[in-house]
Amino acid sequence: MAAVLAVGLGISAAYAAPRFSALTVDARDGKVLYANDIDGIRHPASLTKMMTLYLLFQDLSAGKLKLNSPVTVSARCAGMAPSKLGVKAGQSITAETATRALIVKSANDIACAVAETLGGSESAFAQRMTRTARSLGMSRTTFRNASGLPNPNQVTSARDMATLGLRLMRDYPQYYPYFRTRSFVFQGKTITGHNRLLGSYEGADGIKTGYVAASGFNLVTSVRRGDRRLVGVVLGGRSGASRDAYMKQMLSQYFDDATSGRTIAAYAGSAKGAKPTEETETAAAGNAAAAPAAKQPRKDAAAKRLAARKSKAKEDRTAAAGAGEPAEQGDTEDGVDQMANLAAQAAQPATAAAAPAATGTTTQAAGETPQVETVPAPMPDQTVGEAPSTGPSEQKTQAQQLADQAQMAAIAAGTDGGWSISLGDYATKADATAVLQQMRKRTPGVLGGRTAQTVKVEKKGKITYRARFTGFDQASAAMACKTIKKKNAPCQPVGPS
Repeated sequence: MAAVLAVGLGISAAYAAPRFSALTVDARDGKVLYANDIDGIRHPASLTKMMTLYLLFQDLSAGKLKLNSPVTVSARCAGMAPSKLGVKAGQSITAETATRALIVKSANDIACAVAETLGGSESAFAQRMTRTARSLGMSRTTFRNASGLPNPNQVTSARDMATLGLRLMRDYPQYYPYFRTRSFVFQGKTITGHNRLLGSYEGADGIKTGYVAASGFNLVTSVRRGDRRLVGVVLGGRSGASRDAYMKQMLSQYFDDATSGRTIAAYAGSAKGAKPTEETETAAAGNAAAAPAAKQPRKDAAAKRLAARKSKAKEDRTAAAGAGEPAEQGDTEDGVDQMANLAAQAAQPATAAAAPAATGTTTQAAGETPQVETVPAPMPDQTVGEAPSTGPSEQKTQAQQLADQAQMAAIAAGTDGGWSISLGDYATKADATAVLQQMRKRTPGVLGGRTAQTVKVEKKGKITYRARFTGFDQASAAMACKTIKKKNAPCQPVGPS
């Protein structure tokens, strides 16, 4: 996935589930900035809990219950498949604890309990969920349960999920800050969440991850920087990490196209129904609503561009620092056949990688121990970054890859006396290699005859792989990066070491 991200937002079937969708929408006016099959029918998995929470917030706002009202867990709910909070049958938790459990733990037992508390039965509540979805303009969404556990008739689309994300912010700004919660304490135990973008991507403030085998790895994310806000949706990622990397790159690419303002749109794709809303800064803690924070002061255009550059730099550094996390750990929150999930993870191609770091990765820092390997140019018929084929052609490609690996020769770090260009840091050598080969294919005019290298860098126990080309002088390195950046890929000239 990272290899594809580095050279644009096209996605290879090798890194996505069979049915993939992605969307970026400007939250201020509803304009769709990027679309990849956004109306295709998909399974929501635990994104379902966004609607469960929408209806919970709806009843809280209407005074039908309070944050300290009890939510009782029936025997049926206690028997739900993981992920679970683990409340015993007959016991109760507060509506506020239920909110945190749905967002942070993605607890299926609590989703069931909320459904029964508000709707009498989960099936009746699911009917209300579907009616509400249609009233919000989510025409392709049908709910059959409150949790997102597998049901072939529980379907949605990327556009519908973006619309639901917008409406959670627009309609219930007093409760939306709960989506920023990264952990909470329950019965003396700290419960941590699945949403890796919180704390690792500048401005991210929610909202929900999801996974079942039929859906792949799903994510809805909202990011606010100053007066600009984007909502992104990725459905059908091959792994949690590749899905997250795709989301980061997608949002970063379109932030400059976002409009400033204080409105939240009512529908992904239309400004109709957009209305001003107070955006709170911190999650509610024990009160019926979070206190609105002071408004972000307006800045002039130059200051905003400077802030955007700083936030992008911080985002890249943070992404590189977190690149070593396991690809799927903590992301299979629906608990469906966990052993099969682990087997699939071991069998699939290398995936997990942070978004390419174009800043802060081109200079060797203290504590790094780089190992450099050359990457041979691909054979003429080798299809790098494309979906694997079947039959003899697939076997030939695999043989070529093995031959390439055998030819890789380790060389001492720092022996190149000229300029190089860095295309970012990645979590695996396979990802870095794919980026190099794909970029060589896309920009042969500036990379022809250059040496491709992967640089293994270990820093504070984290290992990343830097993708770079060597053999430049200052002018040709600058020209190469200018060309590569036109392909929406990161590139940084690096002087002689």
